Amino acid sequence: MVEALIDGRASDCVPPDDRGLLYGDHQFETIAFVGGRAPLWELHMRRLARDCERLLIPPPDERVLAAECAMLAEGRSRCVVRISITRGSGGRAYEPPSRPVPRRILLRRPWPAALASARRDGIVLHSSPVRLAVGGPLAGIKHGNRLEQVLAAEHARRAGVDEAILFDIDGRLVEAIAGNLIVVVDGLAVTPARPGSGVAGVGLQALTERLGVILRETKLEAEDLGRAEAVMVINSVAGIRPAQRLDDRRLAIPGELRRWQRLWDELFECED
Repeated sequence: MVEALIDGRASDCVPPDDRGLLYGDHQFETIAFVGGRAPLWELHMRRLARDCERLLIPPPDERVLAAECAMLAEGRSRCVVRISITRGSGGRAYEPPSRPVPRRILLRRPWPAALASARRDGIVLHSSPVRLAVGGPLAGIKHGNRLEQVLAAEHARRAGVDEAILFDIDGRLVEAIAGNLIVVVDGLAVTPARPGSGVAGVGLQALTERLGVILRETKLEAEDLGRAEAVMVINSVAGIRPAQRLDDRRLAIPGELRRWQRLWDELFECED
């Protein structure tokens, strides 16, 4: 069965001169498919088009992407498809080609293992020693240069935890490695403001725009996290996972989380 498509053809070989491979010169989306459909497709496509525009990469035809994703998701009750849009090949070193021909790379992944238990019982987090850069033209874009997240994931693996909390170089709380954060402080659920760092995730956007959950964005620092009663990680594939432990501290799993998870499951029409 086909697991990867490159420009619509079944293949697992990317040309060695692809600029996404050489320079991380690409944008990507990771999309959950349930029963052959992607409930958050519109939000993913909106971000993909916006980020391609900011990176000056010609955006792909959404209809072509939809057809290729359908091919990969066919026959699967649940799966994940990663779409990468690279600038293609060519150019001179860092200088891109004047007329780039973008390359579409689609990869099907299995549904995450043990996701149901993580959503029910919670995950273990630690505060990562990796600090995120602030500002610059790439702020907020889900681009292919993810070495900060790779380093954070390796530190998390060595620490034996499931996920990590990331701060920026100015000490502000930003996000998790692969998701946005919801933090309960003084009984109020908020999400960290991300000025110049982090990615505005599709999962968080769906929670607030599609499901009507009200979350105030606010500046949070380490001392605020130390006062947190609960911490949750959300992304467009895993949904909302509570933290059972952060560093050396056990956290509560708020009752409101269960209502949000039910709303999420109704959106995806899924059963754990």
